Amino acid sequence: MQFKRRLRYRITLTFFLFGILLSSIIVVGLYSSIEGVEEKLVEDILKLELNHFLEQDDTPLGTFKQISANSILYYVSESQKEVVPDQIRNLAHGHHEVDFGKHLTYDVLIANDAKGTIYIIKDSNSYEQFEDAIRPTLAGTVFAAAILALWLGAWLSGRVISPVTALANQVSKLKPGVNPSLQLASQYADDEVGQLATSFDHYQQKMEEFIQREQEFTADASHELRTPLTVINGATELLLENPDLPGQAKRQIERIERAGERMSKMLEVLLLLARETPSSKNIDIEVCNIGNLVSEAVEQHRFMMQGKPAVSLKTNINTCFKEAISKTAFSIILSNLIRNAINHTEHGEVVITVDNKLIQIRDTGNGINEEDLKHIFDRHYRGSNVKSSGSGIGLSIVKRICDRQNIQLDIHSKQSIGTVVNLHF
Repeated sequence: MQFKRRLRYRITLTFFLFGILLSSIIVVGLYSSIEGVEEKLVEDILKLELNHFLEQDDTPLGTFKQISANSILYYVSESQKEVVPDQIRNLAHGHHEVDFGKHLTYDVLIANDAKGTIYIIKDSNSYEQFEDAIRPTLAGTVFAAAILALWLGAWLSGRVISPVTALANQVSKLKPGVNPSLQLASQYADDEVGQLATSFDHYQQKMEEFIQREQEFTADASHELRTPLTVINGATELLLENPDLPGQAKRQIERIERAGERMSKMLEVLLLLARETPSSKNIDIEVCNIGNLVSEAVEQHRFMMQGKPAVSLKTNINTCFKEAISKTAFSIILSNLIRNAINHTEHGEVVITVDNKLIQIRDTGNGINEEDLKHIFDRHYRGSNVKSSGSGIGLSIVKRICDRQNIQLDIHSKQSIGTVVNLHF
């Protein structure tokens, strides 16, 4: 798993750990040096005592004497070794550090000459007491170094990341289409932060160019598509005024009229979504009776029930309530959801219920399997069991409109059982 922490925290922690590691290495090295020096010093003193004794030719075997304030000498033959303390009597020749119990430690040097064995015992407890005294000091040094490293890391990390923090604050305030001439790179040094600011400037420039192209396209599309739609809607209106129009032709023209009206509304909503400007959120907002809008949408789609004798379309308006929404955008939501419910239901019913800030569209159709349900809002995604034609963008558009209109969209479905769509205001 990636280590996810704030940059300042990571820099401070690195300094802290480095301080502990470095001070620990220094303290361990110092302590080892002290022990080495102590051992070498004691051994040299013992050897000086031994050399001094060997220079004396008049010392008899069986000698036991105090040669200094903290040193004792034994000079014995093999048969006289019982006078030597048990702890050192059978040790090999050379230097030894022997624990005599009760926290008493002695350094022993053992050597032979032509007549017997020499034991020189030196009290080293003063050195041990010095080591015991210095250990807390060394531990305190490590602790002090850790605290210093922690403070230094916190202070330096604040200084180091201050340009990054400033850049992050500036980037968070950038808005597409607002003050596009603002250049961040000129405010920073030519270092890694400056390179990051330059990258943001390039990205902002590309975003501005994209927004400009998108705005030009939406303006052109609005102009070019509205004109033929106006002609189509006007022509169908004139044709429907003809009283001699045959019934079959009249029904076809009515379908053209509905398609033209739906296309006009769809165009308006799509252009609104494409602009994505703050002011566009409030376009066409009005207080609407939700129950009436649902009833109108259901009636507009009742023609789709032709050829589906095994399916019933029902509306339950339990509670009428009003909401400030875009009537055009909301009609697109209802149109897509009702049309999907009817298209995917061959037996049973499609029920639209309005009750207490909730619109529910329930059908007994094919349903959606669990895997497809994860991707229903993806553009151009079509489920594995979808047989009808379509581009796969309807639910994507519905989701975007719901987000813009502050409507919560929930879809629950089980394959071969049906689908329930909830719109919460």
